[in-house]
Amino acid sequence: MDVTAALIVGLVLMGAKFLDWTCSSQLSRPVFCVSILGLLLGHPQEGLILASQLELVFIGNVSLGGVMPSDITMGSIFGGAFAMLLGQDISVAVTLAVPLAALGTLLYSCMKIVVTAMVPRFEKLLENHNVKGYKRLWAAQLVCFELCYFALGFACTLAGQPVVQAFVDALPDWLQSSLTVASTMLPALGLGLLLKQLYTASEFPYFFIGFGLVSFLGYNAVSGASIVDGAIQLTTSNTALLTQVEIAVLGGAVAALVIMNEFRKINEKKALQNVSASSDESEDFFND
Repeated sequence: MDVTAALIVGLVLMGAKFLDWTCSSQLSRPVFCVSILGLLLGHPQEGLILASQLELVFIGNVSLGGVMPSDITMGSIFGGAFAMLLGQDISVAVTLAVPLAALGTLLYSCMKIVVTAMVPRFEKLLENHNVKGYKRLWAAQLVCFELCYFALGFACTLAGQPVVQAFVDALPDWLQSSLTVASTMLPALGLGLLLKQLYTASEFPYFFIGFGLVSFLGYNAVSGASIVDGAIQLTTSNTALLTQVEIAVLGGAVAALVIMNEFRKINEKKALQNVSASSDESEDFFND
């Protein structure tokens, strides 16, 4: 059992929850917190790979109204941590992250019950104009909230490594193969959920443009040559003309043009409304 690794997981989980609860930022998403976790655990490359793959799995996970989404922060941190510490791949990370994210939602709901029960105490302090007491109570609940997640991350990582290792070793080969297939399908499911929310008939063609640039814009480059039966045999490999980063830059430029065009339409609409309002006021003046 690695105490240092358990401390790192606890601190990262505590920090991610602090950013999520106090700042409501996107820094608690898997793409950020799992990357930081991998860097601190000494697995920067594995951390980046797991972070991007887990982000794709949970990319369509959002809170709508009163519906509580899965705790993707806790699930991704635990799934990524155990995968990196045990030398496993994304299939194990996803296997652990998805159920732990659902369990994290239950834990968060229980903690919110405790926090909500303190509301009458806050109201009483405000009625008595006890601002210092209000601030102390708020700081105390924040510290307790963060320490609970630190203790959870530390204890589960410290005690869970041998348990998770035994669980992974006990999985039959056919189930591990199925989990590998499922782990490659879940990112597509996550993107599908995101596209379902963002779908508009006028902007959806841009998705197919990006897909076509990645899939079809390439060429066969000669990577080697050998002599077989007195003839030269060339070895080729498919090489993309544009990298994904270059395509992302082009996509950002197109998105900026679309946004500026939308702003232009809004400004023109406001200008027409102002002109129409001015004309109505002039007509009313002369009619009077």
